[in-house]
Order: sequence, then structure tokens, then C-alpha cells
Amino acid sequence: MTDIKFLKHLLPLAVSVALFACCDEKTDPVVPNKKPVLTLAEQIAKYKDIKEYVEEYAPGMTVGLGLDAGLYINDPVYKTVADRNFQIFTMGNAMKHSSVVRPNGKLDFGTIDAFTALVPRDINLYGHNFLWHTQQQQQYLKSLIAPSAQGGGSSSGQFDNVVSNSGFEQGTDGWSGFWGKFTYALEQPGRDGSGKAIRFTIGSDCVNMWDAQLFWTLNDYLVKGETYCYEFYARSDSGLTCQFLGQNADYDGIYKDMFTPGNDWTYFCGEFTLGENELGDIERIGLQFGGEPGSKIWFDDFRFGKKNAQAASARSVNKTPEEKKEILLGAMESWIRQMAEHMGDRVVAWDVINEPIADGSNAWRGINNVFNGQDKAPVEGNTLNLNWASDHWYWGYYIGKEYAVKAFEYARKYCAPGAKLFVNDYNLEISPGKLDAIIAFANYIDSNNSTGAPLVDGLGTQMHVNVSIKKEQVDEMFRVMAATGKLVRITELDVSVGTDHPSLQQLNNQANTYKMIVRSYMENVPEAQRSGITLWTLSDAPAEHIYWLKGDSPNLFDADYVRKEAYKYFCDGIAGRNLAEDFK
Repeated sequence: MTDIKFLKHLLPLAVSVALFACCDEKTDPVVPNKKPVLTLAEQIAKYKDIKEYVEEYAPGMTVGLGLDAGLYINDPVYKTVADRNFQIFTMGNAMKHSSVVRPNGKLDFGTIDAFTALVPRDINLYGHNFLWHTQQQQQYLKSLIAPSAQGGGSSSGQFDNVVSNSGFEQGTDGWSGFWGKFTYALEQPGRDGSGKAIRFTIGSDCVNMWDAQLFWTLNDYLVKGETYCYEFYARSDSGLTCQFLGQNADYDGIYKDMFTPGNDWTYFCGEFTLGENELGDIERIGLQFGGEPGSKIWFDDFRFGKKNAQAASARSVNKTPEEKKEILLGAMESWIRQMAEHMGDRVVAWDVINEPIADGSNAWRGINNVFNGQDKAPVEGNTLNLNWASDHWYWGYYIGKEYAVKAFEYARKYCAPGAKLFVNDYNLEISPGKLDAIIAFANYIDSNNSTGAPLVDGLGTQMHVNVSIKKEQVDEMFRVMAATGKLVRITELDVSVGTDHPSLQQLNNQANTYKMIVRSYMENVPEAQRSGITLWTLSDAPAEHIYWLKGDSPNLFDADYVRKEAYKYFCDGIAGRNLAEDFK
């Protein structure tokens, strides 16, 4: 029989042993010098700069950044992060036709030169772009091929001018709108070296175009169905855009062509027919030109009136299709030559033609009346009505398919030796038909140029995608592109999540998408054909998304230039492994 006194002593001991055993199961034993597990944020912070991983794991390609030249010039933190991580820069807008070519045809390299002077010599530049269907200096190109008045000069003989103080010789008599957010003064001489002109200086609180307006009051309302003409001369110290408009007594308006004068006096003109569905009771016409504080703009010889069709027909001289083609090819060659020679060997690759294939039809933009958005075929009588948005220009409309061939011929002739020439488009990952069309576009250029050799070095896929993009789509696109034997480059990569306040899950989905794309590129494009990858904009900061993906968070760095989870996964994609394992 068991001793009860013995059990009394044994029970507490058993409980103590049991409790110790339970604690031992839930608590890691103390191990001397064991490293703590790093959080995701700590892991990301320990990663190297992107280009260090590219140089180590993918030395034959480059990883670049599409950036805003102004931010790079003015924001030291932005510049530092960009310089540390990337090997090649693409200026988002600064090198485009409308950013460089002034309405008089002269080229302004001010922003480009300021940017290039700050870029370290070990960072190359990617030229974006020579030709596009938008952001083209339409006013200049139109002036080259529009009907001209016999004997030259203005077109005022085509209409009966009703502006009695066109040249401001009577000061501001008859003019109104001086309540705007600007200061103004009459200056001598005017645009022709005599008389007067009016100068406006835009105020600091002038943030909208309609904050600065100038009007002439008419004796009668505009008549629906009638055609009206206007002309004026303007110049600006900063390329300030102005727009012709009309208003009724309630300040509702009709809005017509926009113009961008340069430093020299430039002649502008236009005409319109007041439509039956347009606003009525228009009692004053004029210009609006606000939105850029500190800018100055001058106007002179503003004329307006009802079109005199008989006089216009007598004075108008239309150019033949052959003349237009020759003129525009000359303008194209001059533009490509001047830009290429100015940039020299700083630019190692160029988007010669950007987005030439139309969505849906997969046809060439500008050919056979294939246009973008609401654009439609131009109408030419005594004047040229393009029917295109204000900065659109379809080179192929007047030149035909030869425009693409000539663009690459000129680029090969004038760009630095060894510079790679690309054709670039978007939605190729989700549209096999468009991908086939861009390859056919490149083959046409290679087969029809005067050199007898291929001119298109590479194909660019923009890849503005979101987290729903499928790996199978991406893999197939890269396999098809690689099968051409040409260089393949991702030229404008970003991954949208649909919000500027993403959840942790959305950030993880984005990171995995970046990694999937990079791995697909590395696995499906042979090493010799890998031109590389360009990220489109640096960060999620609102300043980078005023116009592009506003309200989203598509980049590798957050709004404060802090690395996101996508940064880690992008680098892991380059390396082909989880680089955080190096920190264990």
C-alpha cells in the first residue's frame, strides 16, 4: 500500500516537472550569438543599389529610368536616387518634337542641355523620341504645307476685318478683359519694327488659361453656319500657349485652335464655321493665355472677320501632294539631323518611331485615314483644316509608308556610330495582333530602305501593366519578340495597383508582378538580345503622376523615395534568386 505522506511530496514535484516541460516546448533554447530574424523592411534596406545587381548578374544589359528632366534638375534627392540606381536615362518629354521645335521651326535645347550637364558621364541617355503621332509641333508643320496667299504675307485679304484697333495704335480702345491676373503695357516698336504691340506679364496667382484673357467686342453676334477667319502675331519668352475663343454675355464660350509662340514674332491664323450645335450669342472674340506665372507674351495685328470665299479663292495657292511630301521629308530630316548631332554620343539608343500601330485595327497610324481618338481626315480648300488635336501630327498621312523608312534612314545617317535604333509600342503583351503588326512594321523598314541592310536594331515593348497581367501572356510576347533576332527592350515598365494608398497585399501582388516580368524577360530573351529594362518614373510621389497614372502607386520607390517591396522583388528577378538569403 502506497504511503500517503510520500504522495504528498511526490505530487508537487510532478507538477513542477510537467510545467517545466510545457515551457520548454514553447520557448526556443538560448543559443549564444544567434542572429535575429530580419523584418521585410530591414531586408529591403540591406539590398544594394539596382545597378550593382545588374552589373553582377546581367552585365550584358542595362536597367534604366524614364524620368522628368525638371525634377532631376531641381530636386537633389530625386537626382541622387536616380544616379545611384540606374545605368541609362530616358527623358520623358524633354526630347519630344513639340518640346524642342518652336512654332518658327527653330530648335530649343535649353532643358535638354541643363539636364545633360548634370548627368554623370557613366550614365548614358536613351533618345525618346524622333517621331510620334502626338506631342508634335503642329503649328510649324502645318505652316509648311498649308495654302499660301499669292504674294505672301498675311491672309487678311480672305476676310473683312472688323477689329478697328488691330495693332493697338489707339492703345487699348475697343479691347476688354483687363480684369485678368496679369499686368500689361503697350510697347514700341511692334512686330514689324514700327507702331505698337501689347505685352502681358502673367501674375503669380494666374494658374489657369482663363485667368488671362483679351477680348474684342463685336457689333453683331456670330452667325451659325458662317465661316470666320482670324490672324495675329505673337511672341513669348517661355513658349506660353494661347488659344482663340469667343464668349457670350454670360462668359460661356467657344474654344478653337491653340498656339505656342516662341521668342521671335510668329504669324498665326485660323478659321472656323460656327456649328448649329455650338454656343450662340457670341459677342466678343479674342485670346486666352494664362497659367504660367512670370511668363510674358506679346500680341500685335489681331484681325478677325467673316470669310470672303471669293477673295480667298483668288488669293489661295494650294501645294500639290508631291510638294507636301517633299517639304515634310525635308522637315523630318532637318529635325532628326539637328537633334542627333546635338546629342552626339551621349545617346546610345533611340526610339526612332513611337507607337506607330493603332489599337483595334492594328494598322499604321496615319495611313488610309487611320487616326487616334476623335481625329479624322484633314479638309483643304482655301485653307487647311487638319481635324487633328492641337499637338497631333500623322507623318504617314502626307508621306505614306515611306515616312517610316525615311525616319530610320535619317537616324542611321545622323546618329552616333553604334547607336541602336528601336521602334516602340504598347499593349504588345495583351494583343498578339498588335505585336505581329509591329514586327511587320519593322520588317517593312528593313526590306524597303535604300541601304540594302536592316535598319531596325530592336523592338521596344512599353509594358504599362497592372497586377492582373498573366505570366503566359508575358512569356509568349517575349518568345515572339526574341524570334525576330532583334534586340528586345522593355522601354517603359510600371505596374499599377489602382490606388495611391495600397494595402500590404496589393504591394505584395505588385512586387510579384515585377519579379515575374523580369524573370520572364531573362528566361525567354537570349542574352545577346537583351537590351535591358527601363522603369517608367522613379517613385509614387504626386509630382511624377500629375498626368500619368494619377492616384496610383506604380513604381519601385514610394512617395518619399523609400524602397518598396517591389524594389526587392525586382532585384531578386535580376539575380534569379532571393537575395535576402545573403543576410541570414
